[in-house]
Amino acid sequence: MTTVTTRSALPGLLLLLLAGAAAAEDPRVDALVERLERQEAEIQALRQEVQELRESAAPVHRAEHPEYRREDGQYPVTDYDAPRIRIDIAGQINQAFTFAADGKDAKGYFVDNDASGSRLRFAGVSTFAEGPQVGTTLEIAFSPNNSFDVDQENERAGDFIAVRRAELWARDDRFGRLMFGHGSAAADNTAEFDLSLVSGPIMTSGVEFVAGGLLFSDGSDFTGVRIEDAFFNFDGNRMGRIRYDTPMFGPVQLSVSAGSDQRYDAALTLGGDYDHWSGVDLPGFTALGAVGISRPNDDDEDYRFTASGSLLHDASGVSLTVSSGFDGGTRGDTPYSLYGKLGWDTRLVSFGQTGFGVDYDWNENLAADGDQSQSVGIAAVQVLENYGIELYTQFRWYSVDGDDSSCSPFFACQDDFDDIFLGTLGTRVRF
Repeated sequence: MTTVTTRSALPGLLLLLLAGAAAAEDPRVDALVERLERQEAEIQALRQEVQELRESAAPVHRAEHPEYRREDGQYPVTDYDAPRIRIDIAGQINQAFTFAADGKDAKGYFVDNDASGSRLRFAGVSTFAEGPQVGTTLEIAFSPNNSFDVDQENERAGDFIAVRRAELWARDDRFGRLMFGHGSAAADNTAEFDLSLVSGPIMTSGVEFVAGGLLFSDGSDFTGVRIEDAFFNFDGNRMGRIRYDTPMFGPVQLSVSAGSDQRYDAALTLGGDYDHWSGVDLPGFTALGAVGISRPNDDDEDYRFTASGSLLHDASGVSLTVSSGFDGGTRGDTPYSLYGKLGWDTRLVSFGQTGFGVDYDWNENLAADGDQSQSVGIAAVQVLENYGIELYTQFRWYSVDGDDSSCSPFFACQDDFDDIFLGTLGTRVRF
């Protein structure tokens, strides 16, 4: 620091020597020396400020901030640098109010709608200019008071938190896609291929989702039979698995998976397009469909079959959707379901699409051999496109008939169940 000071004062010293003794008594020389001293002080202050800025921008040391250590104990979080991986964050909230009359009582419930529950997703996506895409997906369901858990005796079911996806994947359109970890097995969603607008937040072939926990009554007491016991679309599951999707052969794609506990799935989709549901363009129509078969590895089920399809008339927005599934096993009578829906998507207002739907669902032999259940629903959805908001409503009727000849822990030899009438108002916000 002494060297810097001397260099800064050198011009002034030379000036004094050249001016001589007479010049030394000149007031202007004193002013020049004072000015040089002020400049030197300012330079030293600037140097100190630069040094402090450099120290503040330096990486955080683990010894100073141990709370930033990663689980592997090697680097702080900020030391990880993956310039070819982009992080995407997305999610949704789907809250609803349902009002149910069960023949014994009528109550209202605030629920998270399990037809498309609240969730948060983190996706790391590669940005390579050439070669295969690679990435990871972590998706967590955060569902307070899930509609599948709430019932008349437990209106506050608490929080439901579950891992929906925790997987690694690689995709090359020439060779297909490979997925490893927890996520959808090959047959998952094959019962729910649907092009109608109402299918997003509220009305799918899984008619049990919006109120699966509610109990049927006999007019005076609850029977122990829930909506989820009597209605099921036989759709596939998410699990720990390895899954392979072939390249697209035109609009057709084949998927296979092998999961934990010797569970296997296979599916054939039309317009599925790596789960993007882009559909198939036909003259005047858009089509979408899937068939799936799985081995659940359950004592009562040798295999499970599902199929669904949807046809949309592009000009009018009218769609027809069908779905069916059954279990092949050793339990007795074959459990199965049949589902159909008529939808209409239009634009009644300038700020977003409007969708309507009416559906019918028939099930047999689900909770016990010989039982029959049916449901009819009508729904409407209004989209606020600039905000990612969907407002929806639905009215649904559930009915179950038991078989006296088939007594079970569920039906207890009863065949008299009061119908459940359910009204729903809700909103889904996606971000």
